[in-house]
Amino acid sequence: MTTSVRPVTGIRLVGEELSPYAAGLVRDALGGTTADGVPVRLAVDPTLPEGGFRIEVPADGEVTLTGDPFAGLVHAARTLAGQVTGAAGGGTGTGLPVGSTVDRPELPLRMLWTWDHSTNWDDRQLGQQEIGALNPYSKSAEAFGEDYRRLVDFCSRERIGGVVVYGLLRDAHGGVDAARELCEYANARGVRILAGVGINAYGGIYFDGRHRYNLATWLRQRPDLAATMPRKVGFDIDEFGDLHFPASDYLMAACPSQPDNLAWHRDAIDWLLDTLPVGGINFETGDYGSCACERCTSRTGGERTSWSYEAMRSVYPTLLETARRTGPGGVPLRHLVEVYWDNIFDLAAQKPLADLPDDVAYQYCVNRAFWYERRDELTAAHVARLPHSTNVLRTHAGSQWNRQRHAWAPEMFADMAGRSGAAGMRGLTIFAEPSAYHPTNEINYLAYARFTWNPTLSWASFWRDEVAPRFGGDAEAEAFRTGALVLDDPSATASALARVRGEALDQVAATSGEVQRRWLWLAERASRYAHSAA
Repeated sequence: MTTSVRPVTGIRLVGEELSPYAAGLVRDALGGTTADGVPVRLAVDPTLPEGGFRIEVPADGEVTLTGDPFAGLVHAARTLAGQVTGAAGGGTGTGLPVGSTVDRPELPLRMLWTWDHSTNWDDRQLGQQEIGALNPYSKSAEAFGEDYRRLVDFCSRERIGGVVVYGLLRDAHGGVDAARELCEYANARGVRILAGVGINAYGGIYFDGRHRYNLATWLRQRPDLAATMPRKVGFDIDEFGDLHFPASDYLMAACPSQPDNLAWHRDAIDWLLDTLPVGGINFETGDYGSCACERCTSRTGGERTSWSYEAMRSVYPTLLETARRTGPGGVPLRHLVEVYWDNIFDLAAQKPLADLPDDVAYQYCVNRAFWYERRDELTAAHVARLPHSTNVLRTHAGSQWNRQRHAWAPEMFADMAGRSGAAGMRGLTIFAEPSAYHPTNEINYLAYARFTWNPTLSWASFWRDEVAPRFGGDAEAEAFRTGALVLDDPSATASALARVRGEALDQVAATSGEVQRRWLWLAERASRYAHSAA
């Protein structure tokens, strides 16, 4: 069946004020404005899910791109650009296949999780860090924007809904002004910036600086409101081991039983949402120690070694009510509430959460070993028994916390997305601090983007369309995967790593451009590992 192609020699845009960025993408794809050009209308449909869109290309008349009020028009414009072909009949100019396109994400809550200090998307910057949860910022102030704009651009291209930024507000990289610039940049491109916010921990609302809503600043003024913390502050992740945080202002914590602390956090949330055009908040009450004062320990409920469900129950109703607002594009803000890790199947421990508001998403973190041991338990029946209706899976897998910061993990993300979708989870969040320059991370992120958009996508289709072309072919991609898995094996010998290096260098000699760059990465990394293993 032959698809008719509509020739386009110029366009007349209508509705570009709805999304100037999407309008620019359309112009870039179809040419400039002419008086007799094809009319192209941008329209908003609030009934569409976020990221959803429709494209109508009739044989004549108006071409219409319709999207949800926040991201859909950007996705529609990029999709339209990908449909551009040669003009019909071999004429000059461009053409568009006549027909309709309708698309939407199956998992609507799709966020990349980051700390500012270890997010490295501009690999030219000095001061890069690769691990940490309470670190100083060691780059220049300008690096913050350079890193995150690249990450936002990637999310916009790959239709990923947002980025969680812990350390969004920090004096060292520009404070409010830098955060506002990032939010505005991301909003224009259909990407939410979610402020990572610590409640009674993790620096408070303004993570680091001389600011009234920085937690250390507050507790210096009111030392009577500080938490009574355990002697050892930190946490233990099975696949990382014991993590001890050195003493610093970042570790100061407030007692959740003190009403003055709750009032201060409520005011801080109000200030944050009045000040910055964020797309939402990722709330966390702290996982490096629970307050052990008499008032806190007298409460009963499901407690874990380093976090407290009772503390969550005492603060979140007030704070979530305060944060219930509309945001960019007039759509509701999206808030994620951290429920911590490897506990999604522990319903008894979660009982204190049952009374919390149901109009936000509750985020359950899993580690790699836990996932592979218990993933068959993630069923629709179990998800229906969770305390709330909107639940998100978050994983340490593929990050430094599972010793996988640059590991090959696309199969794991595809598996998580597929099982989450089938079970009725509403999203999946992964770490995305290393840039897509690293080909292992690149493929991980692409797997995440494709399978969270469409959890029923087949692995064979993903491999054919996304993986094989990036390495020079199907067999070459499989060879790269095999080599990357050798890098991930801590018992790999120097000779095994040297073989990976040699095979990669053979591909370097046989390829060029971006394909060659990916093989160069594998050769260099194998050489580095072999040197250390010798």
